[in-house]
Amino acid sequence: MSKYTELITNYHATKPLYFDHIDLSTRPLIDVSGTLAGLIPDFDIDTAAGVQLDILGLWIGHSRIVIEPLTGIYFSWDTDDLGYDQGVWQGPYDPEAGRTELSDDAYRVILKAKIAINNWNGQNDTLPGILDTALAGSGIRMQIVDNQDMTISVWVFPEGDINDVSSELLAAIRQGYLTIKAAGVGVDGDIITPTEGSKFFGFDFDNDYIAGFDEGSWGRIL
Repeated sequence: MSKYTELITNYHATKPLYFDHIDLSTRPLIDVSGTLAGLIPDFDIDTAAGVQLDILGLWIGHSRIVIEPLTGIYFSWDTDDLGYDQGVWQGPYDPEAGRTELSDDAYRVILKAKIAINNWNGQNDTLPGILDTALAGSGIRMQIVDNQDMTISVWVFPEGDINDVSSELLAAIRQGYLTIKAAGVGVDGDIITPTEGSKFFGFDFDNDYIAGFDEGSWGRIL
């Protein structure tokens, strides 16, 4: 049944062969229409998944495959499971980083940030809205701080328990995939607050990011 077979007049509706003929002739039109309508949610940045996100990445300009430092492999002092007879000795030609594929959730955040970067006008006062849109639902907030010396700092604020924040997302921040900056500007460091809802400690400040005694916290390097 389709919207076309429903339009068959009473005289022809009682003839099974005529009914089947109309259904067979119009079914491709219905299928094509349904497929075209499905392209919108399939390739929407908020609902796309799997290969659809990969295709969006090709268009937006960022691959799902990213470079991350190799951890938990090479021999290291004072590190659990990496001491004598445990860690692998790193040779002169062994890599320090490897290629990995991001999950859909982490990849979606990075693509949103890349879209923001592609459309950013270069003005610092437009950054908060861009970052809030890109990081919505990710469990973190970010603030880009202009150090007035051709460098910026990236402040990260977990909205919940930091252990619940995606490790992929934190690694992406460390690698600079979510950093929005102008050409020629360096990154001085990525700093994260230690607990949920906390702010960075600072004198003579009381805003969404900095607070004084009993409220502000010392940040740690991400």
